Amino acid sequence: MIRFVCDSCERTKGARDLWLLGLAAEAVGLTTSRREMTILPAWDSDRAVHPLAVHFCSDRCKDRYLARLFDEDVAKGERSLRRRKKPAARRASSRRKKSNRTKRRMAA
Repeated sequence: MIRFVCDSCERTKGARDLWLLGLAAEAVGLTTSRREMTILPAWDSDRAVHPLAVHFCSDRCKDRYLARLFDEDVAKGERSLRRRKKPAARRASSRRKKSNRTKRRMAA
């Protein structure tokens, strides 16, 4: 027997419950990644067992799931941009002009 569980609240689907079904996909490249989800117009038992299937007991759970999925990407993108800027700033600050005192020490 196959049990379907809501991907948002973890509620178990009953035999007569009306649920939403979607297919999620993620494409990860060298420099970018892309997530997308398609909500199907009706429950399809064959597609519900697909490895990329996502199951929702309500519109509210679907919306919460999508918000977590895509808000997380935004937060990760902002953090990765900040990390890239810091090393560049450190390199620029470490390239100071040599003072006269340093030049004299090197000449001696």
